Amino acid sequence: MGLVTILWVTFLILKLTHVIDWAWVWVFSPLWIAASLGALFLIIVGTILLLAVAGITSKGSRVNTEIKSWFKGKEKEEE
Repeated sequence: MGLVTILWVTFLILKLTHVIDWAWVWVFSPLWIAASLGALFLIIVGTILLLAVAGITSKGSRVNTEIKSWFKGKEKEEE
């Protein structure tokens, strides 16, 4: 069990035993905060990867030119 699960179960037990009278949104807050951070991480990583792919595949990029020249060299070797 992770920290998020332990916090959520603790808050749930305290809410159901009437020790705390928080709103349900705060009882479930460890879950939605962890999900939000996970989604933010995936968005950031996805954006970085998308920008990297866009940079590699742009027509005048150095990487694209090097890849094309490498394949041209392979074609010459096969002939």
